Amino acid sequence: MTGIRKELETFIIQNLDDARKLHTIFCDLSSKGFVLNTVHYRGEQKYRWDIKPGIFRPPLKVDSVELGKQLEKDAILEFERVVKEEIGENVLREIYNKNEFGREWDLLFQAQHAGVKTTLTDWSMNNLTALYFATEKSEKEEIEKSCAQLWCFLMPNEIHKNVDLSNGINGIFHHLDPFAIDKYMMIDPSTYLNGYKERLFEYRWFKQRGKFLISPNSSCNIPFNEVAEFKDLIYRIRIPAECKPIIRKELEEFDRRYTREEMYIEESEEAKRMIDKINDKIFGV
Repeated sequence: MTGIRKELETFIIQNLDDARKLHTIFCDLSSKGFVLNTVHYRGEQKYRWDIKPGIFRPPLKVDSVELGKQLEKDAILEFERVVKEEIGENVLREIYNKNEFGREWDLLFQAQHAGVKTTLTDWSMNNLTALYFATEKSEKEEIEKSCAQLWCFLMPNEIHKNVDLSNGINGIFHHLDPFAIDKYMMIDPSTYLNGYKERLFEYRWFKQRGKFLISPNSSCNIPFNEVAEFKDLIYRIRIPAECKPIIRKELEEFDRRYTREEMYIEESEEAKRMIDKINDKIFGV
């Protein structure tokens, strides 16, 4: 893998064609049998940010894993209470409820996509989805004028969790307590398509083709790109600041799915206020 790392050290994404070339490089590795891993992507608006979950990122100042996991538990319960009270029960997903920790997992996934701070990080196998989030317009001038980054993770298939027939028992995760995790897992939750558009926060991650990375409690506050086990499988690709608006325009012209209206489904001041209220109550931000 030394050769590809050297090749990608100088690789930059200036347009959609560059993003496609990058994806082809990883696909070629798999087709030639060099890796048995599946590439996943994560887009971030500012270059040199580390991969850290929201609970351990500024402006929060959570100084221990124990406190972070307790706050996460408090946050999803508050999320459930507020959503049911202000919007209604029908917008919440309850697909895994019959399983031991299914309710907690369902709430965690939905809270993450609503904007509540958790110990999850978002990933996608669709590089254009990740590219959208890397280049989306920021209200903060400092971020908008900064280079962005696209993370590429050659994920070992054994950490993939998706309850379907292909993964069998190895894909099951909802019997595990999400607040006492001892392994890395990339979770691709099943979606029950009947009425899924009514379940607002599930519909959002469905549209964004989202997966969720969760880390062991022992290291969930450590930047994922610094974890020794995976360090050689993660690549950071730079997107020059001046190319952000070019890529945004290309994405929208290529497919309307890559627009804010499609990615975020329904946005309103009321919904933003609701999530801000939850984060303020639990985390003080």
